[in-house]
Formats: sequence, structure tokens, C-alpha cells
Amino acid sequence: MDKKIVAYFPEWKTNDDYMGYFIDNIPWKYITHLNYAFGRIREGKFYPINEELFTKNMDKIKEYKRDFAEVKVLISVGGWGGSEGFSDVSLYEDSRKKFAESFKDIIFEYDLDGIDIDWEFPVSGGPERETSRPEDKENFTLLLKSLREFLNEIENKKGKKYLLTIAAPANYNIIYNTEPDKYHSYLDFINLMTYDFHGIWSKYSHHHSPLYGNPNDPDLVSREKLNCDFAVKEYIKLGVPSEKIVLGVPFYGKGWIVEDNKNNGLFAKVKGIPYGIFDNESPSGSNPFFFIKGVLENNPDYKKFRDDYAKVPWLWNPKENIMYSYDDEESITLKCEYVLKNNLGGIMFWEITEDYPFKGNTLVKLIYKKLKGE
Repeated sequence: MDKKIVAYFPEWKTNDDYMGYFIDNIPWKYITHLNYAFGRIREGKFYPINEELFTKNMDKIKEYKRDFAEVKVLISVGGWGGSEGFSDVSLYEDSRKKFAESFKDIIFEYDLDGIDIDWEFPVSGGPERETSRPEDKENFTLLLKSLREFLNEIENKKGKKYLLTIAAPANYNIIYNTEPDKYHSYLDFINLMTYDFHGIWSKYSHHHSPLYGNPNDPDLVSREKLNCDFAVKEYIKLGVPSEKIVLGVPFYGKGWIVEDNKNNGLFAKVKGIPYGIFDNESPSGSNPFFFIKGVLENNPDYKKFRDDYAKVPWLWNPKENIMYSYDDEESITLKCEYVLKNNLGGIMFWEITEDYPFKGNTLVKLIYKKLKGE
């Protein structure tokens, strides 16, 4: 089966004050799908965050599609902090249909290839201001059904296949807030968010995207369930065909300030969170791969280690007691091999602008070579 290489492209990174990463910088020849992130929901309909920027970028994407027609471009809606409205639009058949049909003009105008739904998260919600309901579980399935029916209708008119995908949770206690056994039939594939298993909320340092569990993890639940392999197997157990599962990998790392536990910073009690290079008011502990590889790995205060169980690396700074968890070339290679071995659909990454070097394609090229054999 032809493996998918799915890149998320965050619209706000085109801002010169942020990254200045433009449509021209996208490595079109090394990806199969581009998910343009994010659209939002307003008055029950899809709408762009920044209409002027959206139009400018979409016009540029349209130009590239002439040369890279095989790359499928989807509009992704939602994201963390941007999923307000999903619970409301999914409540009734009329509201679901209205939301689905609101994509029609944008799809036709820019010759898009489909829709990606990134509802974070049904039932449990996201940030406090976002509405959630217990019935989100069933309504999420019904929303995807309405979207699939809408895309089928326009397929008949255009004679073109349109894709419907989702970004799906990998955390064990959120997976069951949805119905993968029912909704997968409406989807072309599922992008598993197999990262952020640990973060600023964690009481001890860990890997944020371990391939497997580590038997030395002091928390039994984390040891068994907070890893990529568990999440993949859980979806398969729920009846999702393996070829519909696309494994998510992070192009960024997570860091913590910890108590020195004489274990090079791993599984250490968290005392604080370091500032990332894009943080302003509060620290996120998050840094892009290009900064971790280009700066931190070359900083003599940081020492690099590798977890033979979890199959991922980490950095430890004993002077400042800072530990960073991330994926590098070796761990991404192992995840690609995992995809091939388990007949998964491919690799997705969040997100394209964070590759090494800045505006470079180290990890994307590696994924392409491993999955395409070229």
C-alpha cells in the first residue's frame, strides 16, 4: 500500500514576527497530504481565522498544485484552543448538515481535496471556555457521517474523490470518549496524535512521544498506556483497520526543570517549566526540532541519552536541571519501521515549519525515504 506522509501547516507561522515560513518553503515533493491548519467555527459554519492571509495562501497553494497535483490539500478545522463550536454544530441533524455544506464554496474555489476535523476533544473538551457535552461521543460520529454524505454529494457532481480525515486522540482516557468502531467507516484515514503524552501538567519528566513503555516508569498507567504502541493497538482492537491509522510524530520537544534524581533527568520530579523560544508570558517547555538539534544538541551543557525501551532520545542539562524529550532522526526512523512492520497507513507530523534546519527538510526527507524507498 502506498504510505501517506501528512504534513500539518499552521497558517500563523507565515507571520514574519513568528517564523516567516511561507507556502514556498513547503517541501511539496516529499509529502502526500497537506493539512492547512486551522479553520474555525462561527455561527455554525466554517470560517478562516484570517481571511486575507487564508486567501493569499490558498492562491499560492493553487499554483503549487499545478506542479504537484498528486499532493492532496485538506482544510483542517479545530485544534487545541480552536474547537469551540463543535459540540454545538454536532447537536442536531440540521446543524450538522449546515456545517458540512459551509465547506462547499471554499472547496470548489480552491480545488481542495477534502476536510480534516481536529476536535480537541469530544466530551472532555479543551480549554475551559470550550463547550462540551456527554452526548458529544455519539454526535461526533454523526457529524462525521454528515460530512461524509456531503462529500459524497459533491463527488457525484465533480467526478472527483474527496477525503475526510480526523486528528484523533492517543491518550487512553480520551479515546473512549469517541466511537472509533463506528466512525472509521466514514473516514479515509485517521491521524493519531501520538505525542504530548506528557507535558507541563506532568508531575515528573518523561518522553512526550515514546514508541513503547519503559518498565522503569514509576507510574504503572503511564508505563503501560501512554505510548504510541498502546494507542495504535487500542484503535485496532476497536476495529479500525491498521491501514487507516496514520502515526503522528512531533517535530518539537517538551522540557521540564526537575530535581536531580541521578538518572540524567528522566523520571525526575518536576519543579518548573523552561521557556521555549516562542514563549512570551508563560513557559510552555516546547521547542522546535530545529532549535533542539541546531542549538541545544551543540550546547556542551546538554548531554544526549537514548531510552532503549521507549526508543526515543532525551537531553539533560545538569547545571540547570533541564530535561528535554523529543524525536530525532534515529527515533523517527524506528517509527517509520514500526509503520511498515504493522501495516499502518503512514506518518503524520505536527508540524512542517519545525523541521531542521529552519526552513529545512531533514526529518521530512528521512520519512519520505523510509516510507517510499526512494
